[in-house]
Amino acid sequence: MNARPFYYTWNHQPATDVFQVERAECDEFILKDGRRVYDFISTSFQASFGHNHPSIREAIHRQLDTMPIASPKSTFALKQRVSERLIELIGLAGGKLFYTVSGSEAVENALKMARQMTGRTKILARKNSYHGASLGALSVTGDWRNQPHFTLDEHTVRIPEPSEDPQLETTEQIVSCADPSQIAAIIIETISGTNGVAIPSQKWFEGIENLCRKHNILLIVDEVLCGFGRTGPAFAFQQFDLQPDFVCMSKGITGGYIPFGAIWTGPRAAEFYTTEKMTCGLTSYAHPLGLAALSAVLDLLSDPSFQESKSNLEHLFEQRMKEIRECPSVSDLRCQGLLAAIDLPEQTAPTWQTMFDSGLHAFSNQSSIVLAPPLISAPQRLMKALDVLKQLLHEAPLTGK
Repeated sequence: MNARPFYYTWNHQPATDVFQVERAECDEFILKDGRRVYDFISTSFQASFGHNHPSIREAIHRQLDTMPIASPKSTFALKQRVSERLIELIGLAGGKLFYTVSGSEAVENALKMARQMTGRTKILARKNSYHGASLGALSVTGDWRNQPHFTLDEHTVRIPEPSEDPQLETTEQIVSCADPSQIAAIIIETISGTNGVAIPSQKWFEGIENLCRKHNILLIVDEVLCGFGRTGPAFAFQQFDLQPDFVCMSKGITGGYIPFGAIWTGPRAAEFYTTEKMTCGLTSYAHPLGLAALSAVLDLLSDPSFQESKSNLEHLFEQRMKEIRECPSVSDLRCQGLLAAIDLPEQTAPTWQTMFDSGLHAFSNQSSIVLAPPLISAPQRLMKALDVLKQLLHEAPLTGK
């Protein structure tokens, strides 16, 4: 493994939780030995529409034959049309889009814009958060991935998790001590992913918005993982009726078929950049292949038959999560749409290797499992995967509940 001419991300080298894959079909990996493994985490949350969805593939192929590369400063019909449709899907008044090639870059540029617009440097961010791998995004990340990179922590102000401070009393004190006049923005994952699928309450979100209004702080919502139907609606912020200043997107934006991302910037930013110079840019800004894939994703999300099958899948998933919650080994469970976290006592969760050997590709750490099945899974395939998982959980040590 050490002889391989590439690194494994977020892992020790040589890595343990890696695998050799021959090809992928729909919602499964096919290994070199012919075994099929259900993609229970949509690869890295991005394969929302499976591995070979015909409409996304065809859209990319068509674009390859017409215009596979474009200047960042160019205007063309696909760019105009897709941008208008994405703004309509977001459903917030006014605003414009800034395109990126990843979720990290979406967060990075939202932070840059917020600081430029306000002239302030500090960013509020939750303790247990992940916002991306670039230096600015890692600086507001609160989990272990932040630690070894000499991030810009002097400009990051940590606030508690919603469960630790539901009334935002501690958060308000932190803001006051940090000097609100120096805080440009707060960045929050609407619903977190591998850090436990934390689902804040409506009251907590309302408190965050009140805090922003009180101190003239911009609100950045990180929808990189939740966006494009993962938690039910098109975007998770919509179910909490949030009015953010920035919406960061990636992963499901193309289903992972093309590296792509975007930021929706609200009217305040749009007005600011009518007179101020836009000092953000990327070589592959608004890449035509990404726009083509996004166009196909928007077609899917507006297709009544897709929405009906997705709704049925969400209902099935929710019902089976209720059953799994009753497993003696499970201490807690959180589920929203087709995203769930299952908590178990420390050191008792089935390992990644155990699940993979049982035909499941899912996220596991020492005390929890996170699931995010593809939105296009056949109900019977999802049921089979959940049956395997349930058996593994029944074999786990008991909590004593």
